[in-house]
Amino acid sequence: WLGKCQMCMPGRHVSKFRNDECMCAKNGGGNDNFDVSVRGRNGLVDGVSLFPLFGGQFFDRCNECRRRMEADGVIMPGSSCSRDIVGTMLLGPLNTDPLWKDFGPPNVSHTIGRYPADCIPNSGGGSACKLRCGIHNGRQMHIDYNPNPNTPNAQSMSNREKSQVMGLPLFFGDWRNGCLACGSTLETAGFIESGWECTRRMNGIILEKFQYRMQ
Repeated sequence: WLGKCQMCMPGRHVSKFRNDECMCAKNGGGNDNFDVSVRGRNGLVDGVSLFPLFGGQFFDRCNECRRRMEADGVIMPGSSCSRDIVGTMLLGPLNTDPLWKDFGPPNVSHTIGRYPADCIPNSGGGSACKLRCGIHNGRQMHIDYNPNPNTPNAQSMSNREKSQVMGLPLFFGDWRNGCLACGSTLETAGFIESGWECTRRMNGIILEKFQYRMQ
């Protein structure tokens, strides 16, 4: 175990981290490599040996991961291990607030930045934290502050972030300039990288193909 495996923050810490996996335990047999991992926000436990059958090693390895991740500040206490009907091992619910608490730059003003001001990105199922991006035609704009752990190093444009810009009219009014203002504000404030686009869809005005700035 080489220290914190920032499961939701690729690019900042790499020890025992691959994509959105947290390498956190190892099977028996004298293997020095950590070959058991917790993957994704749903807490899927990968690499647990299925043999010997009914040996209890499923829960042993899962609980080993849980203990290490709690001790290293990757997750908050309160998760537990379970197996579904097809034998999939899960660790949940995962509360990764410690990883996201200090994510992103500080707020610029009460109209640009996190809302509420002390909210944690990706908390509350991904909808408890908003990212305000300025005022357009007298209306406050924002997107959900819900970074996807798989996208910070994404090469494909289709794998980058997208979020609906709230506070803009869908069919009437100056929606495009509002979306452009939102994206420009977030880029200037250091929240996102350049390369984003705006589009209008049936479900709303979308800021898309953007990446959150990791440093």
